[in-house]
Amino acid sequence: MLSELRCYSCTAPSPGGGLTCASSLCYIRLVAVRNLLTKKNIIVACVVLAVGLVVAGFFVMRRPPRIAIERYVPADALAFVEINSLADLVDGLTSTKAWSELAPVLGLSSQLRQVGLVTDLIGRSGLGPDEAVVAGRAQCAIAITGIQSNAGETEEGPYLHLKPAFALLIETHSGPETATRLVRERAQIIAQRIYGASVVEHSDEYRGTPLRIFEAPEPSHQFVASSHGSVIVIANQADAAKRCLDAISGRTATLAEDSTLKTMRPEVGRDPAVFAHVTPVGIQKLVELWPLLIAGREAEPESIRVFADLVEHLSTQAGAGLFYSLGFESEGVTEKYLTVLKPQIAAALTQPLKPASAALETLPLQLIPRDVESVTLLNVENAAELPERVFKQLSPAVDIVAGVALREFVINLKKQYGLEPSESVGDAIGSGITLLNFGEDQPRAMLLQVKDKARLAPKVNKYLNVRSSPSPGKEQYLETEILVSADDNRRAAAFVGDFLVLGTRDQIVRVIDASLKREGQDGDVRLKRVLESRPSNVSILQYRTRVDDAGELLLAISKLTRVTDGSRELLDRDTARQALDRLPRSTSLTEFRDYGVYTHVHSAVGNLSLLGGLIGE
Repeated sequence: MLSELRCYSCTAPSPGGGLTCASSLCYIRLVAVRNLLTKKNIIVACVVLAVGLVVAGFFVMRRPPRIAIERYVPADALAFVEINSLADLVDGLTSTKAWSELAPVLGLSSQLRQVGLVTDLIGRSGLGPDEAVVAGRAQCAIAITGIQSNAGETEEGPYLHLKPAFALLIETHSGPETATRLVRERAQIIAQRIYGASVVEHSDEYRGTPLRIFEAPEPSHQFVASSHGSVIVIANQADAAKRCLDAISGRTATLAEDSTLKTMRPEVGRDPAVFAHVTPVGIQKLVELWPLLIAGREAEPESIRVFADLVEHLSTQAGAGLFYSLGFESEGVTEKYLTVLKPQIAAALTQPLKPASAALETLPLQLIPRDVESVTLLNVENAAELPERVFKQLSPAVDIVAGVALREFVINLKKQYGLEPSESVGDAIGSGITLLNFGEDQPRAMLLQVKDKARLAPKVNKYLNVRSSPSPGKEQYLETEILVSADDNRRAAAFVGDFLVLGTRDQIVRVIDASLKREGQDGDVRLKRVLESRPSNVSILQYRTRVDDAGELLLAISKLTRVTDGSRELLDRDTARQALDRLPRSTSLTEFRDYGVYTHVHSAVGNLSLLGGLIGE
């Protein structure tokens, strides 16, 4: 016998065998339950749909996975520069204080700040012209495979022309057909914009890969374009393009196998906007060019020769690579430099270059004119004897040839200051050395804290007489006596308060004026803040007072976008000078670590200012 059916809502017996009794209230309750179940289904369905859309959007809109682009760079390359995202670079630049202050002054549209965001969105979605999609997705690298040098001398003096052989590598993160089509359709346009409409094109093939080679009227001027898979290769020499194609196709060793690169790269940050690496081969090439690079400097030929010999002998035994990164932080640009040294060399430098505990507390800020371009503070114990102490620590770590070159360098350096090899003024001078850069190709002035003036005075006279026998001239400026070399107008000295100032006569006058007129750097709040917040392990601190490089970069962008004519006078206006004055100053902190020399720089735009020159060209 079946059980008695009861009402679904009130559980009363249901005479008709249905789910409800005759009560209207029970019927209303049942309808409400049915509506509630329907709403729940709708909500659940919406939630499931939303989650599905989010998951689908995540996979559709996420960036293509970044690849180790150094695997496209030949192992014997001199250096490479990597930019993982053009969109991030543009977005970072337009987020700096330099941009927010100077863009309105130069008339740059505020919409330019959205370029990075839009480019990134197009790259993620893939919606737009192929060029725009590639720009939003691409990873770029510049591989320098060689350097040609041409030195000579004219009536204006010696010159050195350097021409690097390089290739621009663009990982499009698109299909091979897209890369091939872009090379086919755009290579000639770019070549003509660089070299003019008179370029001559011819085709070549390298191991199955087509090459488009455009020759300019000038000799040895080429534009080479090719593609391999999803990678576009653009080079200024066919050989550079071929070497990179070999690396991309796996036919030759690449920098991805470099153990130093793998180990030390994280030391300059993870995923920076810009990364660069100079290989040991590249360092050696720079060493070969070093004598030519410094040949035009204002220095004694003997000093140049000794210094060049020292660099040449030490480089092969000391350097294991140079690393650089650039990122955006605190409304400015943060750059990190790392010179990786071999362990025995790094250990030998750490002890003599250990930072002094109290050197920065005795800085002559009141003597430093506010209009100097930069101030460099060498903060080490017993700074006057630093060359001898470095020689003592470093000699056992290098071979006999490098040791002799190092000793000759130390002797020559002391000779330039009128000291015999056995003489020392370490106990007459305090810790720390201050160097002032007055700009305009002037020599740097030096400030030394004086502990024993009577012992130091004869050495100063000898320093001024180092090139000849006549006694130095004496000049009274206000209450200070300035000693000037008889035959060298770039050498003068004066005791100003508790400090010895070495420089030109005009530089010393500016130092005296800064002290008497209370126009020294002791009134610069930003410099004081830097000194107070510096890490304790900093041996060298540099502070730049000029920020013109930021103005020149923004000025070049305004010319590129045809907002202005790029006239330098635009930066001399009061509104522009006031905007520049509000920008962060460049601060450089250098430490000597057990694996190399590490430098941390924070500035308004950093080395992005170099783009200004490229845009101008």
